[in-house]
Amino acid sequence: MNVRHTLICFFFLSLQDGSPISVYKRTEGQDMSIYCTFSSSGNIRFFCKNECKEKGDLLIETTNVTAQIGRYRIEYETVEPKAYVSVSISQLTKSDSGRYRCGLNRSLSSESFSDFEVIVVDVILYGNPPKVKTFHKTTGDDLILQCYSILSGTRRYFCKEQCEDKDILVETTGVSAERDRYSIRYEKASPSGGFVYVNISQLTRSDSGLYRCGLSTSFSPDPYQEFRLVVTDALTTSQPISTLPIHGWLLYLVVPVGIIVIISVLALTVICFWRRYKPNGLNTGENSDGINMKVVPDCDYENFSPNSKY
Repeated sequence: MNVRHTLICFFFLSLQDGSPISVYKRTEGQDMSIYCTFSSSGNIRFFCKNECKEKGDLLIETTNVTAQIGRYRIEYETVEPKAYVSVSISQLTKSDSGRYRCGLNRSLSSESFSDFEVIVVDVILYGNPPKVKTFHKTTGDDLILQCYSILSGTRRYFCKEQCEDKDILVETTGVSAERDRYSIRYEKASPSGGFVYVNISQLTRSDSGLYRCGLSTSFSPDPYQEFRLVVTDALTTSQPISTLPIHGWLLYLVVPVGIIVIISVLALTVICFWRRYKPNGLNTGENSDGINMKVVPDCDYENFSPNSKY
């Protein structure tokens, strides 16, 4: 399941059984620890994704006090009359977004397990007035942002550039909505504020631009957050040079030229060193017969007398 489908899936998770569950927001690279509290102890402790029904959903199951598999860890503790199961995920990625369950004894009773949701985003935007942040992504990536507002609103929207009618990407008066590659979800955080999550999947270069996520309220102006997105092509070794962007051309040009220059400088240095410090025997003036051959400067012999030493 890719990131886009995961995000859309957990948009509706809280609505499936009619009972809200705890939602935890983290950014990529962070660690997360959640405590699940139970009224009685249990011999088997487990940590799984979704409802532990599909193959591969079970992350950890153990009778030990602690256990760890990869990035997942579970710890068990009892403080009479309650029992506590702590579950952790390290180095979160956006694919970790979704619904989880921690519990005891794998019973179907709701008292033996606790469900929660994790949302992993690129960044959390907040502040009033908003500050425009710039994010750099490559084609094919997904972008997930959390926009925080101190006010709640009846209409939630996600738009681009001037946010006129044609610029509205997705909007809703409900909890969540999806349109093409764009998704939005609203979560009420307090009686007066809430979070708006926005997602763009499978980014292309045409997605570059200025965006806004916000709420429509009875107040003026409406609360919103803005950010700028810059999408560039991902450079791969299998990509033909003719299709590379300008920075790709520069990379393919500069690296070979730099190597040639370095080799040339080293070669010239060796030659100059050899010519300057070559063995004295090569410059003694002796011929192959061992006779000392001294170099006489160019002279006009007619200007010297017969008794001259030359």
